[in-house]
Amino acid sequence: MIDPHERFWEDLLLLVEESRVIPVIGPDLVTVYDDGVDLPIGRWIARRLQQVLDLPVAGLPERFQLNDVVSLHLSTGGDREELYPRIFSIVRNAALSPCELLSDLASISRFNLYVSLTCDSLLADALAAAHPGSRADQISYAPNALRDMTCSKAELTRPLVFHLLGRASCSPEFVICDEDLLEFVHAMQDKQRQPAFLFDELRRHHLLFLGCGFQDWLTRFFIRAVRSVELSQKRRRWEVLVDDRIQNEADLTFFLKNYSHETRVVPITAHAFVSELTRRWRELHPVDAHDPPQSSRIPDTVHVPQGAIFISYASENIGAAERLASGLQAAGLDVWFDKAALHAGDDWAHMIRQGVERCSLFAPVISHEALSERNHRRYFWREWNYAHDIASGMSRDETFIVPIVIDDTRIDVADALPDTFKRSQAMRLSGGTLTSESANRLVELVRDFHRRQQAT
Repeated sequence: MIDPHERFWEDLLLLVEESRVIPVIGPDLVTVYDDGVDLPIGRWIARRLQQVLDLPVAGLPERFQLNDVVSLHLSTGGDREELYPRIFSIVRNAALSPCELLSDLASISRFNLYVSLTCDSLLADALAAAHPGSRADQISYAPNALRDMTCSKAELTRPLVFHLLGRASCSPEFVICDEDLLEFVHAMQDKQRQPAFLFDELRRHHLLFLGCGFQDWLTRFFIRAVRSVELSQKRRRWEVLVDDRIQNEADLTFFLKNYSHETRVVPITAHAFVSELTRRWRELHPVDAHDPPQSSRIPDTVHVPQGAIFISYASENIGAAERLASGLQAAGLDVWFDKAALHAGDDWAHMIRQGVERCSLFAPVISHEALSERNHRRYFWREWNYAHDIASGMSRDETFIVPIVIDDTRIDVADALPDTFKRSQAMRLSGGTLTSESANRLVELVRDFHRRQQAT
């Protein structure tokens, strides 16, 4: 177990910044305000179902859960199949609103894939409220109806909530009792029934388990399932378990300490953790009074087609950038550039980086205006520095950065430019007008990129 000290928070926030973290949202984090108190969603459903079925409270534990109500119903001769539509009606007709913590979590824009372990849609509602004009997608897994992601996390165009234990419906395709849970867990071990694309993303990212309340055996299973390798093998990915009750699980904490060194157990409540995470995130990303309102910003994530030419420019050079893009498209090449020149704000920096990573060539439009001192803190420098970082990790004989010089600027003596830009072979295209010679050269470079991709 660890205390969430400053170094932990710094590391976690850096990972979140790079969109390398997937939150796993458990039932303890999703609460409903009822009779003056906040109840976890599972407990709230249990109370409502007990009332609908008119079951005696005396036959239930003091803090009964949904499984307790289902078990009592079955013990009195009830039919389990009838409970699924009952629960669906309870959830659908209650007109629930997301709790404050879900809204806080949804406001962290670097998260775009969430795994939900509850059957409600409150997280999706929180995301819709946090990002007006961009309703979150939802996918619901079921052992007898395999549903999976249709693209990678990097290619998502809006937030996605994946209900790993099903979502409430009239059909028995969501978990309401321990037997359901066992069947879902069993199905996930079967490669033929496992949501492969989701599990691939879980293996590639750091995981943040918030208020999951897993039992000992389920914690061990889930971590092992998403890793695909023995827990003792290093994979350089964290699983952060946030649960104040886990410190009472002596056997589990001993096991994780000795066999799962990359699992971080944070023994505080999920509520306290999310509050602190959100506070620190907002300190790093304050809302700028001069920013356009959310509704006027680009509603979806940046999507750069694999192998496109990424055009990056200062807003003063938008005319040249548009002429360059038109010429490239006429040559049959895929192009991406921010036509609105909004650059989508800091909240989208990680998406821009992913776009730079996906492109075949990075084409910065260079001019005296772009390199002027007044532009030294403009957004396009972030794109240029991303490209420099990527090019620095490549062989020098591989062309990635192709500076497009639209005036008489000399890039070899431009102190502001990164070294990878200076040593690249620039194209001088007056006003951004593409020549046939330059077009042929770029077509050849893009073909080289695709040949390398096919060889890997």
